[in-house]
Amino acid sequence: MPNESVWGVLEKWELTGEMVPAMAQVIDQQLDDLMERELSEVESSVDTKPHLAFARLTRLISFLNAALMRRPSIIRRLEKWVQKVKAVANALGKKLGANGFSIGVGLPIGVSIDLSFPII
Repeated sequence: MPNESVWGVLEKWELTGEMVPAMAQVIDQQLDDLMERELSEVESSVDTKPHLAFARLTRLISFLNAALMRRPSIIRRLEKWVQKVKAVANALGKKLGANGFSIGVGLPIGVSIDLSFPII
């Protein structure tokens, strides 16, 4: 998979649900492109299609978590994206009526974004 694009890997992962080490390597190599494009897409959809934006953000985080299980070193590379993820999650939370959100990294290795909503 040396010449594979991260978009091809995303498509394969969505179709099969499987993440193999070679796929995770492609994600690691093209992480900045993936994050820039996907977070920009989420950000541009927040005001007009917030539920679609939330689904896309969830898909991105799930995809990253699948790769992290095969290549834990990716987590260090995500550090530079935390502020952008935080800004997108904040805007999305406000649009969906959440009263807060949290971003976490836990074990087994994974990233999570939680939105909290008031109980009426």
